[in-house]
Amino acid sequence: MRSPGPPLRRSLPVVLLLAALPAASGCAAEPAARPAPQPAVTAETARIAESQRLYDEASRALSDKRYEDARALLDKASGLGVDSHRYQIGELRDKLDRREAKVRASEAAELLDRQDCEGAFATLSSRMDALKSEAFAQEARRLVASQAAACASGKIDAATTAGKFAEARAFIAAAPTRAVLGDEAADRLAAELDATITEALYGQLEADITAGRWASVVEKIDGAVKRGDASEEQGRTVLARARGAATPRLTELAGKAVGAQDAAATLAQLDATIALLRWEAPAPETADLPGSNALPEALARKRSALAAWVEAMQVRMKPMKKPSMRWTHGTIAVAPASDSDGEPKRSLPPSTPVWILGQTKDRALVTAVEPATAVLTAALELAIGWAPLPRLAREPTADWLPPNDQLKGERVWGPLREKQPTLELGVVSDVQGADILVRRLADDVEVKVQRKQLRSGRLAPGTKVLALCKSENEPATIVDVPPAGRVARIECEGGAQKEEPLASLRAKPDLLPRSR
Repeated sequence: MRSPGPPLRRSLPVVLLLAALPAASGCAAEPAARPAPQPAVTAETARIAESQRLYDEASRALSDKRYEDARALLDKASGLGVDSHRYQIGELRDKLDRREAKVRASEAAELLDRQDCEGAFATLSSRMDALKSEAFAQEARRLVASQAAACASGKIDAATTAGKFAEARAFIAAAPTRAVLGDEAADRLAAELDATITEALYGQLEADITAGRWASVVEKIDGAVKRGDASEEQGRTVLARARGAATPRLTELAGKAVGAQDAAATLAQLDATIALLRWEAPAPETADLPGSNALPEALARKRSALAAWVEAMQVRMKPMKKPSMRWTHGTIAVAPASDSDGEPKRSLPPSTPVWILGQTKDRALVTAVEPATAVLTAALELAIGWAPLPRLAREPTADWLPPNDQLKGERVWGPLREKQPTLELGVVSDVQGADILVRRLADDVEVKVQRKQLRSGRLAPGTKVLALCKSENEPATIVDVPPAGRVARIECEGGAQKEEPLASLRAKPDLLPRSR
C-alpha cells in the first residue's frame, strides 16, 4: 500500500482555473450585493416611525389618565410634522382635552357647591387660557353650565340685595366669569343685572323726584356712576326717566308764567332746571331726536313762549288786537323771539307771508303761520322772532324791486336807451346812493338810472311784454322762462308761440306789475 505523497504543486493552477470558469448551465448564481440605503430615505422613515411611536405612547398615557404625559407626547409628535399623522394627532388631542375637562369640571363643581363662584371660575378659566383649546372650553362649560349659572345668579342677587351694585357689576364683567359662563349666558345675566340696578337706582330717587329736588336727583345719579354702581349708560337711562317725570311739571310751570308779571323769575328758574337736567335747547326748525338731549317739543314750545313774553315786556311791545298779515320786502333776518337785539338765527325769503303779534317802534314779533287765536299768550308759542318793521309790507312784494342793499345782481326793466320810451332788461351792477348802474343784456353797456325808473325783472308766466311777432314790439305774453334764463317762451296775439331772446324783449311801465 502506497503512502500518500506530498500535494502536487501543479494542482493549484487547475483549481484557480476552474474557479475562474463560468458556472455550468443549470447552477444558481450568487445574488448581486444590495445598494447601500440612501440617508434621506432612512431619516424620513425614522421620523414617521418616531411620530407613530409617540402617538401610540400618548394614547396609552391617555388610557392610564396620565394627561400631562399624553399632552407632552402629542406635542412632540406634532413637532415632527408628519402630515399623514396630523389628523389623528388632532383627534387624540381633542379627546384628551375633553377627558381633562371632565376632571377639571368635577373639581370646579365642588367649589360651586360651596358657592365659591370666583374660585371655580378662576380654576376653569386659567386652564382654558393655558390650553387655548375650544374642545376643552366647550366641554367644561357644558358640564358646569347649570351649576355655574345658579352660583352666579346667587352671587349677583346677594350683592344687589346688599346694595353692592359695583361688586355685582365687577363680578359679571370679570374675564373668568365670562369665560366659564360663555358670552351668551354672561350677557343675559348682565342685562338682568342692569335692569335690576336701574330699577333700584330709580327707586332711590323717587322721593326727590316727587318733591322736585332735581339737584339731588342728578347728584345721586352722578354718584352712582362715579362709584361704579351704575354704568354711564344706566346713568343716562335713569336721568331720562327723571326728565320724563319733570317734563309735564316744567311745561305747566312755563305755561302758567306766560302773561304773568313775575315771568322773568320763572324763566330763570326754568332755565336753571333745564341746564341741571342736561337738556339742550333744540335748534330752530329742528325736531328733537328720540333718546337725545334735546328739550321735549311741548316743553320747548312753552319755554319759547315764556321767553318771548319776557322779551316783549322788556322792550315794551304793543300787542296787536288781532294778528296782522304782512309780506317781507326782500330777504330779512329774524332775531330770536327771546332776544330782539340778538344775532339773527334765521332769515325769510322775499314776499314771505308773516303775521305780526306785536310791535315796537322799529321791530315786530312775527309768526310764519296764521294764529288760530287772537289771544297773545297762546299765539306766542308760534312766534319765530323779531323782524325789522320797515321791511314788512301790507301787500305781496314778489314783483317789487329788492331793497337797495339787495339790489345788486338783480334782473330789472329800465329805460336803458336814450330817446326810446320802451323798457328793456338789464342786470344791476352797482348801487351808488340814488344812482343805480344797470348793465344791458343786449350789449353789456352800463347805464345810470334812478330807482324809480326801474321795475322788477321777474318774468312770471302771464307777464305782458313787447316782442317780435309779426312785426317788432307787438304785444305778447310770457309763457315760461327756461332755467338757463337766456330766452323766454312767449305767446303772440293769435296764439302762436315762439322763443325770444331776453335781450330783445321790450315793455312799457303800464304793462308790468307795480313795483316799489
